[in-house]
Parts: sequence; C-alpha cells; structure tokens
Amino acid sequence: MRRVGPRFVLASGLVLGVAMLAYKSVVQSWKFGMDFQVYYYAARASLAGQGMYAVSPPAHPAYGYVYPPVTILPFYPFALVGDWLVSFALFTVLELAAGLALALLVVRSVERRGYPLAPVDVALVVGYVLLSVHTVPSLFYGETNLPLALALALGFVALERGDEETSGVAFGLAALVKVFPAGVGLWLLRRRAWRAVAAAVATGGGLLLVGVPLFGLDAHRTWLHDAVLPRLHREAFAGGLAPAAPYFTLRRPLSVLLPGLDPTLFPVLAAALLAPVVAYCYRGLDTATDRLVGVHVTLVAVLLFFPTYFVYFPLLYFPLVPLLYLLEGRAGRLFVAGALVASLPATLRSVRRVLDALSPPPGVRSAVLAVAEPLFTLGTPLLYGCLLTLAACVCHARRRASSGRSATVSGRSRELG
Repeated sequence: MRRVGPRFVLASGLVLGVAMLAYKSVVQSWKFGMDFQVYYYAARASLAGQGMYAVSPPAHPAYGYVYPPVTILPFYPFALVGDWLVSFALFTVLELAAGLALALLVVRSVERRGYPLAPVDVALVVGYVLLSVHTVPSLFYGETNLPLALALALGFVALERGDEETSGVAFGLAALVKVFPAGVGLWLLRRRAWRAVAAAVATGGGLLLVGVPLFGLDAHRTWLHDAVLPRLHREAFAGGLAPAAPYFTLRRPLSVLLPGLDPTLFPVLAAALLAPVVAYCYRGLDTATDRLVGVHVTLVAVLLFFPTYFVYFPLLYFPLVPLLYLLEGRAGRLFVAGALVASLPATLRSVRRVLDALSPPPGVRSAVLAVAEPLFTLGTPLLYGCLLTLAACVCHARRRASSGRSATVSGRSRELG
C-alpha cells in the first residue's frame, strides 16, 4: 500500500504533463521555444560584438536576456547554428539528457536508502521527471530548469558522500544562473560544510569576475540595473497581488491579507514564517531521510521566499520524489497529498473557462466562484501543495524527536533498573 500514493502522484503528474503539452502545442503554439529564442538571439548578438541585453527575439520583443553576462558562453554553440529551430532541437536533446540523469539519480537515492523500486516505479519516476506537468513548460519554452535541477541534485548527493568541493561547485553554478539557489547556503551552514561554502562562493564569484574582462563593466551594470532590480517585483505586491499574477510565493497571501502594508516588509514576514519551520526540521539529521527532509524544507523555503514561478518546481524533484517513497505514516500521507495538490495546474481563469464551457445553473456557478475566487486570490495549488509538504516535514521531524526522547527515557529506565 505504501507505493500506491507515490505511484498515483507520479502517474497524475505525467498524465497532466502530456495533456498540458497537447494544449500548449495547439492553443499556445506561438510560445514554442520562447525562452530559448531569448538565449539564442542574445548569444548571436554577443558573438557579433553587440549588447546581449539590448536584443530581443523578433517574435517576442518584450523579452530579453536576464542572466549574468558570463552565462551567455554556453549558448554560443547554439548561436552558431543558422536556424533557431534546429538549435532548439539540439538544446532540447541536452535538456532531456539532463532530465534522464536526474531521474536515475533520484532512483538511486531511493534504492540506496534500502527501498528497492519495481520497474513500474522506475518508469514512473523517469516519466515524471521528463514529462510531468512541472517539466513540460520548461521543455516547451526552452528553459534551463532541468540542467539546474540536476546541478542541485549533484550538489546534495556529493555533500552526502563527503565531497564538499564538488558539492560547492555544483551549487555555485546553479546560483550563478538563477541567483536564488544561493539560498542553499543555509543548508551548507547547517551541515558545517565550510569547504562547500568556499567552493560555491569561489565558483559563482570567480565566474562573475571572469565575465568582467570578457564583457566589460557596462554589461554587468546593465545586468544589475535592467535585469536584476526589476525582477524584485515589489510593486506587484502593493495592495495585494492580483489573482492572475503568475508568482509562486508566500508573499502572495501576505499581500492579500495585509494590502496596506509596505511591500518591502513582505520578504521580512515571509522569512519570519519560514524560518521556524526550517529551524525545527534542521534539529535532528541522524538518518539519510532526515537529511532529505532538511534539503526539502531548504529548497521550498527558498522558492516560497522569492517571487518565483511555476516552471521552477523541477528544482524540487530531488528530494521531493525520493521523499514520496521514504516518508512514513502521517508525514508520508501529508507529503503525498501536498505533491498531488502541487501538480494541479488550475487557476481562477481556468475555473471560469470550465464554468463557461459547462454552463451550469447560475446558483452552481455562483457557489463554485464563491469558493474559487478567495482560494485562488490567496494562493495557488502549487503554493498550497508546497505548504502541505512543509507540514509533512514538520510531522516527520516531530516523530523523530519523540522517538529520540522515548529511546532516551527507556535507556535511563534500564540504567536505573
């Protein structure tokens, strides 16, 4: 019975992913390869000696490159291909290869903890990582989230094996691209992995410095001013975040519940709410599963603290998928429920579209919207699902603490006897 929950989550995510791919291919075909086109044309401009931040894809003039200058280098080979579609196909092959490597890493992580997986479970894990509802947007748009998820997973695995230098390099590379993965530093500090911290800082900082003579100070100033600062999104939360806003963050409900608060205080409140959960789950890290729980709360806290997007969820595949199999009891059930809720791609707009298509009686429509409007205004299924997984991690940590206290009391009783 313990396998039913994980299998249902993985299969549901896979089915929804295939459905989403079909929907996007038909209804949103104009968005195909949208993000990759940004990388492609920025790299072509850079190779031609032009500013990478001053160009946009012809089909998407509102979008531009937002990553540090040095990160354009891996896209140079793709820019040498004359047709962006051919280049995108090559890029997708590499993305799928990274996803397959990540899936195999997840499988090995579960099995090394004494939980052998049946062939159907292995197939579901691979299918979920490659084509789930969370992966499909990254593949369709041409995002870099699967390689980044692989880098993070390699970092955690290397740290578990005691290879701090490799771990730090992997984390440093991931943080260089998206910045917010630097929050993993909390986990390194908790593990007292000082060499990993040094390696991460040296990797990220060193590559940024390498970019200065290659691309110049002006390019870095442009990156900070035009790409980094606008992405803080503070103004979007003033007066309460709109239900249609795509952000996946704890700041959403805070802005809705406290619309008159200065938006600069929402990060402080988010940190104040997340910190006790992280600290509680950091207390006992005796077993490998305990440490996976610590990794999960770290990554979820980082994603919920920043204004991130639905497409970043693959960064949680390791350790989310292993924990689906490894957590037991109430914690396991809560975790499965959270992962399942997080897979629902529903929005208030999609609920209204379904109601329009079904044309239910006015009373039914009003009743559904009376529930859906506040629910989707306050949060999203992804947010609610992640909060449930955090609750599951707290349950696991509490059970472990109770078991430890019971063992201590029993030991003392035997000594006194």
